[in-house]
Amino acid sequence: MYSNIFIQRSVFSLILFCVVSFAGYADDGVIVGQFCLTPCSDNPSEYIISMNKEAVMDKGNETLRIPSEIKDKGKTYKIVQVAPKGFVNCCFIKELVIDEGIETVGGMAFYGCSDLRSVSFPSSISSLGECIFYNCPELQIIEVNKGNPVFDSREQCNAVVRTSDDAIELGCAGTTFPQSISQISKGAFCGCTGLISLSIPKWIEVIEDYAFSDCFRLEKIVLPEDGTLQFGQSTFDGCCSLTSFNLPAGEFYFFQNPFTNCENLSSFTVSPKNKDYRANKEKNALVSIGDSVLFAGCYNTTIGNDIKRIYASAFKGCRRLTKVIIPACVEKIDADAFSGCVNLVSISVDKDNKFYDSREDCNCIVESQSNKIVCGSSVAVIPKSVNSIGKFAFCGMNMPAVFHIPDNILKVEEFAFRGCNGLNQLIIPANTELKYNSFYGCAYLTSVIYEPQNKYIKTRKDLTFMNSPYISCKSLMSISISGENVPAIEYGLFVGHKEK
Repeated sequence: MYSNIFIQRSVFSLILFCVVSFAGYADDGVIVGQFCLTPCSDNPSEYIISMNKEAVMDKGNETLRIPSEIKDKGKTYKIVQVAPKGFVNCCFIKELVIDEGIETVGGMAFYGCSDLRSVSFPSSISSLGECIFYNCPELQIIEVNKGNPVFDSREQCNAVVRTSDDAIELGCAGTTFPQSISQISKGAFCGCTGLISLSIPKWIEVIEDYAFSDCFRLEKIVLPEDGTLQFGQSTFDGCCSLTSFNLPAGEFYFFQNPFTNCENLSSFTVSPKNKDYRANKEKNALVSIGDSVLFAGCYNTTIGNDIKRIYASAFKGCRRLTKVIIPACVEKIDADAFSGCVNLVSISVDKDNKFYDSREDCNCIVESQSNKIVCGSSVAVIPKSVNSIGKFAFCGMNMPAVFHIPDNILKVEEFAFRGCNGLNQLIIPANTELKYNSFYGCAYLTSVIYEPQNKYIKTRKDLTFMNSPYISCKSLMSISISGENVPAIEYGLFVGHKEK
């Protein structure tokens, strides 16, 4: 089957300078021959290996061998780990061989190795990070040494299988599904850009969270007619080539919308024999039978007059969604239902709805009883009668560069403004409380100003890691509290923050 794949059996000469400091590793890396070696923090006599980016690469060699031992100048280096992102964009290797003795491969270790076709894992491998072969579209062959006590590649399935529970830990476009396989693990096919069509056999019982995330070229999913299958959260997240989905008559359970960030998905068809789910009238939403919960929508979905609840993540990442009309029948809208809908510019609620409103044409969904915004938009005008902003309400929205939270807002809940990358400066009134992670991941937020006499943050001691709203705000430079400007780095609160 793979006889046309040319693999040259020569050791790839590769050296990269280790410019990234990996969490939990010591920083005193050394260049040894072809590689950069970093001592393990828990055992300095063992090393993590990565590429030396300053080396001249021999593009004539197409095999990369990861050694478990290197001798240099009378010293022997024992290597047990491949560093996260350690061998990124090795675009001309076709075969990867990992030596006996290597125990761990870090996340995204071989990201972007676009011509990689074959991988061999040793019997010593016991731990694999996430998305190891992200964006390796030509990968077709995965083999695990038969002596490995943790993993196997049974029946030449071209996957790494967890032997203990018969779960695929790592797959590729060439993976098959032996009958002994019962589940597909979290992120197993993450970034598998060579996968175009996927057929799930009836013996697969569980597909975990993000199992097929960022399979950008995936166009077709075929499920078994008589299967029993449970889907995790965001199973097909970011599969942007997927335009339609057919749900047959088997027994299927969706924890949440499996199609988050599938921005081109536009239609659902469901077998009339399916006892649990149906498509809406326009065939562009997936709805549960009995309780009328909208589990998954599209950019062109019309929320029908029979929908009682919009489930968490139902429209998450629908970048092409521009308009939402909430009918009178909707009784509950879960947090995160519309997060990441960056082009949403028109929101309205039927005036007869007893639970939600869009008062004063605010382009928000407001929970009427609590006066809390549960969903906003990039053009929202926050009414004075609103007193709080709910979880994920503006998540991923295009916020203005300078955002002054209105004085009437008393509380901003967790992740309310997560990933609002347009935000540059934030001004917080005296009466406003920001909950933990409320501005998580606002990558271009550079300054925060607390107005004098803020009830919750009066001095720098009041802002601790356990209540920081600004985790992963990597550009944040200063926070002003009661008129005192303090460099953000002094707080030590910001995972992912980089001092400039």
